[in-house]
Amino acid sequence: MPYLPGMALLALTSPLAPVVAAVEGLRLQHPDLVRCIARGLMTSGGDGWRPGTDRCALAVLLVAGWTRARRVPLPACGETFLNQAGQLGIRRARVAVLCDDPVAGAPGVVVAASRHELLQIVLEHAVDAGPELRSTLQKLKA
Repeated sequence: MPYLPGMALLALTSPLAPVVAAVEGLRLQHPDLVRCIARGLMTSGGDGWRPGTDRCALAVLLVAGWTRARRVPLPACGETFLNQAGQLGIRRARVAVLCDDPVAGAPGVVVAASRHELLQIVLEHAVDAGPELRSTLQKLKA
């Protein structure tokens, strides 16, 4: 699937921009870790894409968002797609942030009052990425 610069621009102007940057940074250092995520992450879901999700990709997005950006993507059902290579792309996603984040209060942004509350949001969405991730994150919380 060709890389779509317009979709990258959309990603860079959205609250997901730091998450996209974190994933692309990981791609440079650990390409195998993010091979399950389409370049630029964002997609229109058109030709070459089918509705679907990938647990590995969701886990990478949650962890990269939490650890590198403190912005956690919250993909909605029907807004995630897989390309022909099986890589995840997102058409739209809400994002969870801390209350002092510059995008707090913007449409589609869930605001957490503390790091603990943001981690709770991560844990709630870790179920979609599989029980292993949730278990690991709960150990970090303790």
